[in-house]
Amino acid sequence: MSKVRKYVNIILILTILLLVFVSGCSLSGGGGCSGTAAQGWSGFTAYKQVLCFGSMEGKVIALDPQARSDNKTFPADNEWVYQIKAASGGASCGPMCSPSSSATGMGIYDTPVVAEDLVYVGSYSGKIYAINAVKGAIRWIYPREGTDTVGAIVGNIITDGKSLYFGSSDSKIYSLDAVTGDFNWDFQTSSKIWTSPAIDNGVIYAGNYGGDVYAISADTGKQVWSIKIPSAVSSSITVSNDTIYFGTFDRYLYALDKATGQEKWKATGDNWFWAQPLAANGKLYAACLDQKLYAFDPATGQQLWQFTADAPIVAPPAVSGNNVYTISDKGTLYKLDAGSGALINTNSVEFTVYSPIYASGDIVYVYARDHNIYAVDTAKSTIVWKFSSYLK
Repeated sequence: MSKVRKYVNIILILTILLLVFVSGCSLSGGGGCSGTAAQGWSGFTAYKQVLCFGSMEGKVIALDPQARSDNKTFPADNEWVYQIKAASGGASCGPMCSPSSSATGMGIYDTPVVAEDLVYVGSYSGKIYAINAVKGAIRWIYPREGTDTVGAIVGNIITDGKSLYFGSSDSKIYSLDAVTGDFNWDFQTSSKIWTSPAIDNGVIYAGNYGGDVYAISADTGKQVWSIKIPSAVSSSITVSNDTIYFGTFDRYLYALDKATGQEKWKATGDNWFWAQPLAANGKLYAACLDQKLYAFDPATGQQLWQFTADAPIVAPPAVSGNNVYTISDKGTLYKLDAGSGALINTNSVEFTVYSPIYASGDIVYVYARDHNIYAVDTAKSTIVWKFSSYLK
């Protein structure tokens, strides 16, 4: 890597750290990050009739949309909340922001994942929590009490049912037993990992800020292949058929052969492809900080259509039926025809949105930076209900 390119990558990483600092740390009294915790930008996971998410206050919350529509007192049946405590005097929410020992919660950036009867979530304090999906009671925490934490966890945990896999800011990929939380293996990469890995047919795919992409055996933790690309990996990885897809800080969207790592195609935008690409309906949808949602032919990289929003798009798109949804960081929600990209309608929650949205039928769930969950009926262009993540 040339000195110029290395310098550019360092600047990009510092920029991303600054973004996490600005967006992820609670401001007290109009400035600073004193005594507060990172806020995070978790998305939703649906299981049975419940939506589970990590709140900006460091809580894992199970929410029943029907109970919220009925305006029942929280928690109703099937609902619960689990508070993640901030590490005392140490676990950081970035190099410029460290919660004091009085902090009550620790930021959750990853979207919870559910397997069997457990909800798994990682925190920016570097711990994995396994929580009973029905009662909200803690089953286990990794690392164990009295041991060192791993690095900050920003990307999602993934699971194949028997094991958990996640990346960390300490530059490692970890594997844990999903039932017990026991350590299986770790894999050292060249740089910090703040995006989500992917798993397919027993192989883990992960990218890091050093511009390295890896294929790793899920069973052994041994490298299958690795490649170096010119810039840091900015988005989480998506696997579809025989290809992996991801965005980079040099404004490219890559498609690599999952068996060999060989480049199939790459497309360019006018800014970073920050959000994880979405493969659905025979298309690859990719949101970009250039304010556009792109649809590509996943086999060739040919651009099929593009849609321009009113601001950069940080959150990944969501698909439900024949519709694709995208939301700008201004909080404007767009409902588009998934085939043509034609605009169907818009709605707005009127607050900044970084978190992944979730679509079920015509209802789209949005977690905005005002700490409210919004259930938006896109067919009627109404907000059905909102729920504050501030809980006693």
